[in-house]
Amino acid sequence: MPPRIDHLASRYNNDFAKLVKGIWPWNKGVRSRFPDHYKRRYLESFVRQPEPINWIPKTDKYKVDEWGHSTRIINYPIPLTFPLEAHKGIWGGEGIIDGLKSKNNRPDKPRAPFISLPKLERHVLYSEILDKYMAITVTRRTLLKIDEAYGFDHYILKTPESDLVSNLAMKLKQMLLHKIAKKELSPTLYEKYKQYEVPIEEAEWVGLTIEEAEEKQIKLEEDRTKKLTRPMKEYFLQELIKKLKSGDIEDIVTEEKSWTQKLNPFA
Repeated sequence: MPPRIDHLASRYNNDFAKLVKGIWPWNKGVRSRFPDHYKRRYLESFVRQPEPINWIPKTDKYKVDEWGHSTRIINYPIPLTFPLEAHKGIWGGEGIIDGLKSKNNRPDKPRAPFISLPKLERHVLYSEILDKYMAITVTRRTLLKIDEAYGFDHYILKTPESDLVSNLAMKLKQMLLHKIAKKELSPTLYEKYKQYEVPIEEAEWVGLTIEEAEEKQIKLEEDRTKKLTRPMKEYFLQELIKKLKSGDIEDIVTEEKSWTQKLNPFA
C-alpha cells in the first residue's frame, strides 16, 4: 500500500470509516495479504452508492425557501435492513424499511412505528451458462432488472455487489465467472459472455465474505509452504544417488550371512 494511503488511514478510528473512504484498513495479518483484485472489489462494495430505491434523489444542489434563503440540498438515502432471508434469495436491492410515520402524513399528529416489507415471489429462473433451472425468491424489481439486462446471467454478471446485496447472487456470479474463465462453454455462449471474462484466479475470489477470504488465504499459504518444504529423506536419497554415480562410495561390502548367522540375532 502506498505511503499516502497509510497516512490517510491513520486519520480514521475504525475499520468501517476507512472502508467507506476507500481505504483498506488492515495493514497486518492475513487480511493485508489478500490479492489486490479482492481488495478492490471489497472496497467497491462500501464506496459505491447503491442505485436509489424507494426514493428519488434531487439533482439540484440548492433550494430557495419562501423568504428567499438558499439552503444546500443533501440527498439522504432511505436506510434499508437486509435480513438473512435476503441473502438466500435475490431481492434486487430491496430491503425492509422501518421508521416512524404520522397519521395521514400530518405533522401535528403523533408518529407511530411502521414497517414496509418488499413483496416476495418464488420464480423459476434459467441460467444459460450453468444450464440449470433454479427456484429463487425474488421481487418484482428483480424481474424487471433481469428483463432490462436481457437475461438472468447478464443481470448477475453486470450488476455490482452493492446493488445485488445477496450472498446467493454473489455465489452464482462466482460460478458464472469460473465457467467463463475456464471456457467450459460452447463457442456461441462464450462469444455472448466473454465481455465479463476475468482470470480464473480472480474468479475464485468473487463472492467470498471477509471470513471466507481469510480461510482461503490461509489455505493457499499452507499449500505453498508444503510445496516449498522438502523432506530430509528425499534430500539424503538424492545425495546418495549422486555419490554412487560419481564413484565417491567405493567400499560397499555386501556379506552373505549363513543360515546360522541369520538365526542368531547377536551375530
